[in-house]
Amino acid sequence: MFLLVHGVIYWLISWLGYTFIPVYETLQVGIILAITLTLTIDGFRTRRDRTRFSRIANALLPIIALYFVISFADHGGESPLYLLLFLTAFVCSMVLFFAHAQSRTLKLTLGVLHSLILIIPMLIFTLALVSSLFSEPSNYAGVKQAALSPSGAYLAEVVENTAPGTVGGNTWIYVTGQGRSVNILVGELRLRPQRIHTGHWVVVTDVTLHWETDEIVHITFSDKYGEDTISFRRQGRDWVRLHD
Repeated sequence: MFLLVHGVIYWLISWLGYTFIPVYETLQVGIILAITLTLTIDGFRTRRDRTRFSRIANALLPIIALYFVISFADHGGESPLYLLLFLTAFVCSMVLFFAHAQSRTLKLTLGVLHSLILIIPMLIFTLALVSSLFSEPSNYAGVKQAALSPSGAYLAEVVENTAPGTVGGNTWIYVTGQGRSVNILVGELRLRPQRIHTGHWVVVTDVTLHWETDEIVHITFSDKYGEDTISFRRQGRDWVRLHD
């Protein structure tokens, strides 16, 4: 229930178009990590006190853990604690699944199914955790240009991410709604930036943002080969590229 409730809350925040920014990121993740470990230890200690509900809940726990990770990761920062929390949720869910499952057939069937579903996310988060702990940051990300729409309702940003010592990088275009953040006691709900365009490993000498209206934005890329302009129109919550 702890993982499920958190997953539903964070999914709902994302569905509403917001992202949650905690006041104390490390403290928040540390508390969730501690509670997850404590509940796992208690569940393993009381594994003989099974009920029908507990058996069903623990049989589904690995899938619930995956749902929690997907929902929470959408709001996570770059701290290695996030990766450690996600990996811990996967491992703890499998521990309780095998501890509470009585039937060998159930253990084998669902165990194989859960393992197949979780093995790729676990490998990804394990590699990311090891990389974050033992490697130095090599990328630089910065806002190269920003422009508000005519009424100030939206902010368009050009973000560049380049690896030092290389002749390329990524160019990302984000659009974010303005003026609708919600302050709560433990953090802030901010409108989620929408990445409307990604340019991979292209050396761009200049980028120009131009808002035609609050609903239409033009981005002009300039390099040694000339200029290229792409345009986007807001449709509902999404920004759709306009074709020439």
